Amino acid sequence: MSDSEHTPVPLDENHRRAVSSTLAALDRALCLFQRWAEGRETEAVMYQEINTLHTRQRSAILEAIRPIRELLGEICADLALHQVSVDTAQAIRGHCAVLWEALEGIHSQALCSYGKPSPQLSAYLDPRVERLISQVRRLMEIASASRNSDE
Repeated sequence: MSDSEHTPVPLDENHRRAVSSTLAALDRALCLFQRWAEGRETEAVMYQEINTLHTRQRSAILEAIRPIRELLGEICADLALHQVSVDTAQAIRGHCAVLWEALEGIHSQALCSYGKPSPQLSAYLDPRVERLISQVRRLMEIASASRNSDE
């Protein structure tokens, strides 16, 4: 228990936002570390997490996370901070918007800034990039659909 348990520490809104977002980023990173320490890695077509942690490291990481989370809880209570919630649909839309722009950057015309791509690369890559963009836009549309459409 903290000494300031009965009297919250005063905090203006600008400081509250700064402290809250930083502590939420720390907690989000702890979620990732915990997932890895528990042996839950992600593997996809172009992305793979390789867990190089040995058993002792995994246990130690889980043990090290515990007091950090306890301190986070204490700070949140003392400063009357609220849990940061992530709207997953909004997060998907945001990621897709960034990915859409990145995909535009690998069209053959955009690749010219790295040197002129071969006609074969242009013929191969451009239609596939367009398909990827279309599919990413579809993900955005799905994430943008009204929640009421499920009901």
